[in-house]
Amino acid sequence: MTTPNRFQLHFDGRSYAVAVDGRDVSEHVTAVDIHAVTHDLPRVVMHLRPTGTWPTALDLLAQVEVGVTPDPGPAAAAFLEALDPLEVERAALARMDLENVPGGGTAAVLRQLAEWARGA
Repeated sequence: MTTPNRFQLHFDGRSYAVAVDGRDVSEHVTAVDIHAVTHDLPRVVMHLRPTGTWPTALDLLAQVEVGVTPDPGPAAAAFLEALDPLEVERAALARMDLENVPGGGTAAVLRQLAEWARGA
């Protein structure tokens, strides 16, 4: 097991400040995931800004994990594969916002799928 690092997160009501071992890394971090289990050290994963550069002046020993945004493709494919085509068609045709214009049916299907994906 590696030596734990001191992680600090401060919120002033408007913005967050993130520090590792006393070093402010806020400008390089876009999100922080914290997972805590009883009787164990919390696990902190810092997600870097899209530039993906970490400050070269940061000097510490740490087991660093960089979170990667998951690819939505596999989840979307699994969602679509689980649908019953007849149920999708019935729901789209029953929509109040279905328009009788070119692309109207497809638009209704897409709106219906988006609602279902959001859990509506």
